[in-house]
Amino acid sequence: MTKTQRLIELMMRVYDKPTFTVDEMAAEFGVSYRTMLRYLHELSGMGVPLYAEPGRRGGYSLLQSANRTAGITGQRIVSSDPFQRIIRPQTYVIGLEFQAPFTAVYMAKVMIPKLWVELGRRQHEIPRQIRTGVKTGVSLSRTRLYHYIAGVEVSHFHDVPEGMVGIILPTREYAVYTHQGDPDRAEIDQTHLLLMDKLRQRGLEPDLLAYALDIRESGDSSSMNMHIPLRDSNPSDGSPEFVYRPQ
Repeated sequence: MTKTQRLIELMMRVYDKPTFTVDEMAAEFGVSYRTMLRYLHELSGMGVPLYAEPGRRGGYSLLQSANRTAGITGQRIVSSDPFQRIIRPQTYVIGLEFQAPFTAVYMAKVMIPKLWVELGRRQHEIPRQIRTGVKTGVSLSRTRLYHYIAGVEVSHFHDVPEGMVGIILPTREYAVYTHQGDPDRAEIDQTHLLLMDKLRQRGLEPDLLAYALDIRESGDSSSMNMHIPLRDSNPSDGSPEFVYRPQ
C-alpha cells in the first residue's frame, strides 16, 4: 500500500470515528506511534480539521462544524445572471478519478486539487484531446458515493493511460451557470446546492443520478461553467453514463 493510499484510508477512518487516540490508530493501521502521529499531522496540514484534546482522556476528534465554513459564501447567483439551457452531445472524458463515501466531504476537499495537479503533469499522455487548454471535471455527488474525474475531453478513448479512466456522457440537456470566485471544492459544492434550489424555483428538476460537469480554462482558476443535468428532458435514448477502467 502506498503512502497516499494509506492517507486516504486513514482519512476515511478519521471521519467514521468520532474520537480516537494515536495509539488506537497506530495499532489499527499496523504502524508505529511516531509514524501515525506524522500521518495525522499531514492530514491536518492538508486541511482536515483535527482537534487535539490533551490530558489522560484526551485524543483526537474531527471538528464537525468545519464542513460548514463555506456557509452562504457560495451564493453567486443573482437575477441578472440567468441560466443557460444547452444540449451537449455525447461527450468522452479521460482523466484521474477519486471515489469516497458521500459523507467524507473532507476527502474531496483535500484530494481533488491533488488530482488536478497530477493531471497537469500527465495530460500529455492522453491521446485525441479535442479542446486544448480546457479542463473538464465530471462529478456524481448526490448519491451515497462521491465520484469525481479530473480530465479532458477526447474524441474517443480506445487508449486510456495507465491509472486513468474514461467516461462516456450521453447526449443530455444541462442548465449552465458561470461560477466566479474561489475554486475551493466546498464552495463549489455549496454553489451546486444553491443552483439546484434556483432551478426548482423555475420549475426545472435537476437529475441527481446523472453526472454534473465543471468546465474551466486551464489558465483561469477564478471562473468555471457549471453544468447541472436536468431530469425529464434527456434528448438521448436514456443510456446511462459509462465508466471505462482499463485492466
